[in-house]
Amino acid sequence: MTRSIEAMWKNGFVNEAHLTAPKINDLYNRKSQNIVDKLRTMFAINIKAIMVGSLIMLVMMSLIGAPFLGLYICCLLAPLIIIAKRELSKSVNLSKGQSSYDYLISFNNWLQSSIEAYSDYYKIFYPLFFLGMAIQAIVSKAGGKIIALFVEKLPTDFIILGLPYYLIAIVAVITLIVARYAEALYRLDLNIVYGRQFKKLEELITDMKELRN
Repeated sequence: MTRSIEAMWKNGFVNEAHLTAPKINDLYNRKSQNIVDKLRTMFAINIKAIMVGSLIMLVMMSLIGAPFLGLYICCLLAPLIIIAKRELSKSVNLSKGQSSYDYLISFNNWLQSSIEAYSDYYKIFYPLFFLGMAIQAIVSKAGGKIIALFVEKLPTDFIILGLPYYLIAIVAVITLIVARYAEALYRLDLNIVYGRQFKKLEELITDMKELRN
């Protein structure tokens, strides 16, 4: 039978046979509960922020005359919201019929798996996002003037889709570069937002392992 998470925290992260200092046991219990609760709250807030941000992006892009780009970005963000909700539900459904230490290990394992799931999608998201922005820039009035200037300075008879070949090549190369480093970009962004909490989680697990040994 599984127990409520409150009962699990009270049980402690080890049996009394492993740890004979109840105050230390209780301290790490509270630390474990706090870090898990805080990370879950941050993940939930992030989902709401993405949803609100996508709507704001759609409105803003429509106001500046780029409604299709706004809709395009919303479509790119929709799978991200689905992934986020799915992954968060997995953390809620982790088995609580274990000590708080074991639960913390399970939570960390889920966290690493979740990061991998996000990472796989961001490998698609970032290059498609850049490509959408590049296309919008090309079809805009300002983009048209810049392209005309390029053609004037670097004339060519090799035209692809109404654009000089070198412009297509530049966009393609940058898109490939973004795709190549998409995972690194995601992990950088992840570290900026959650890095401090991830470090606390890692340090807490290390301390608890040392106490168990």
